[in-house]
Amino acid sequence: MSAGMSHRLRTAVRFLRDTLRRPEPPGTRLRYRDLLFLARFARPVWKLGLLSLVLTILTTALSSLLPLSSKVLIDFIIMKEGFEKIESLLSRLGLEGAIPGVKHFLGSIDLVVLAILLIGVGIGTIGMAQRYLVLRFQQEVIFNLQTTLFDRLLRYPISFFRRREVGYLMSRVSDDIYVLQSLFSEQISHMVTNLFYLLFGVAIIFTLSVKLALLSVSILPFYVFINYYFGGRLRSVSHSEREGSAEVSRDLQEVFSGVETIKSYSTEEREVKKVSRGLRKVIDTRIKAMVLSLLSSYSVKGSQLVTTVLIMWFGAREILRGSVTIGDYVAFTSYVVFLSNSVNRLSMFHLIFQPVFASTERLMELFRVIPEDESGRRLRPDGVKGEIRFEGVTFSYEGGAPVLRDLSFTVHPGETVALVGPSGAGKTTLVNLVLGFYTPRRGAIYLDGRDLREIDPRWLREQTGVVSQDTFLFNDTVENNIRYGDPGATREEVVEAARKSRIHDEIAALPDGYDTLVGERGARLSAGQRQRISIARAFLKDPPILIFDEPTSALDEAAERAVKDSLKALFQRRTTFIISHRMSMTDLAQRIFLLEDGKIVEERRPPEG
Repeated sequence: MSAGMSHRLRTAVRFLRDTLRRPEPPGTRLRYRDLLFLARFARPVWKLGLLSLVLTILTTALSSLLPLSSKVLIDFIIMKEGFEKIESLLSRLGLEGAIPGVKHFLGSIDLVVLAILLIGVGIGTIGMAQRYLVLRFQQEVIFNLQTTLFDRLLRYPISFFRRREVGYLMSRVSDDIYVLQSLFSEQISHMVTNLFYLLFGVAIIFTLSVKLALLSVSILPFYVFINYYFGGRLRSVSHSEREGSAEVSRDLQEVFSGVETIKSYSTEEREVKKVSRGLRKVIDTRIKAMVLSLLSSYSVKGSQLVTTVLIMWFGAREILRGSVTIGDYVAFTSYVVFLSNSVNRLSMFHLIFQPVFASTERLMELFRVIPEDESGRRLRPDGVKGEIRFEGVTFSYEGGAPVLRDLSFTVHPGETVALVGPSGAGKTTLVNLVLGFYTPRRGAIYLDGRDLREIDPRWLREQTGVVSQDTFLFNDTVENNIRYGDPGATREEVVEAARKSRIHDEIAALPDGYDTLVGERGARLSAGQRQRISIARAFLKDPPILIFDEPTSALDEAAERAVKDSLKALFQRRTTFIISHRMSMTDLAQRIFLLEDGKIVEERRPPEG
């Protein structure tokens, strides 16, 4: 054996040993009853699901009768024997009067063929209705799940999103739900169908031959063992594959978002290698899952082959002894093939459910996060005066050093305060606390004398207007991006807000004016235009509290001077925070706080004039 062949053989053995290794216990042990978690999304359409189940049982019952046609053709029509069992059965049921009619029907090939055709038409007609109802049920359940999850995600605290990448969350919302979609559209329907095939079929084969039936069902313990052996391994591999796919989605999203930086530094090859390493891990994991499925499938098929051979041997002996008729034997072997497929598919369901378990675990993890509006902060005051008070506030991000240290100050209603200081001093963190994105580790923040921890965070943000240096515009029209501050605003109010932010003339000069699409994140507009649209939003929203984080960082000096007069009017009678490195903006404030290392080291007033 050559060295290359020996190396490939060792690699294959190592891969197989790694694939069959006993998996580590999962962090959360999901069980079949935990799938009831999904029942809440099926509850609104349970009648649709019940009707589809009834039709499934009906089509399965009709299909279960078809293999009996071989016994009828051989015994009753060709051999003209076997009527004694029918007569005995009808007599026990008290239906002696029906015996002549039943014998005539079973002995007529024309009537039997007609009955088979009618059963086929019934199966096809009911089956189409059943498939439509199953599809409709599946789509409604997935719609309920996706919309509920999306709504819940948007209500999670900002700290949740800071800990997770956008691509990773998108994978959770799309890929995991896609797996559950296949569960409701195919797997559950197939499982129910095959289960009733098995129940009806077993009942029929016991009426044909008890001995052969007992021999056939003796294979079931082997299926249980095969499922137990491969199920946990496939589940572990499926979970790894899902996590790997989410990480690849995260990396791709990061690459596309930072494509300008990548090209600027000519690091395309490095990024391709990073993504390809993640893809390679996902592919290797998928191959492991496929190998496990194949090994399980062929183990089941091997067991079925042994059972089939035993039935052929034992059935032939029973015919020679006269215990069963040829029609019984042919019908029985037809049912064995018929039931083997059902048993095979049912035995695979435990394996098929493993990716479903992995995805359900990941979705349940998301649903365990408590949304902001379910955290007990329910207070929604009638109005806002605008007094904001910090008392001994200390804050640090998870696992980090304090960003703010023992801050205490009061901003009076209608007062404008400027926050200045070096990068990392804690200015943006301070206003994020005011917005309720985070809560202090120590101390408290009060709005009009009420602790922010008691106030509904969504209500708090409804009272607050934010203009950030990192302006986000939606891929929509200019008008709708300004109207985002007040969805009920008229076109005239939108135009007036644009005039106040000194952007109206530039909007009017665009190809479609206010109906111009701005592109993804406002890519078709300049940075200064995007920032003034963000300022127009604040004018339109007209909130009692304003937060301006570097509001003119993208403007030149001439544009800043034009906007400042409007901002001065906007700040009147509103509690306002201004974060700015430009000292020219601080003259809009009544007080200036100088922050260094999370502390206010100086408080001063802007120079007169």
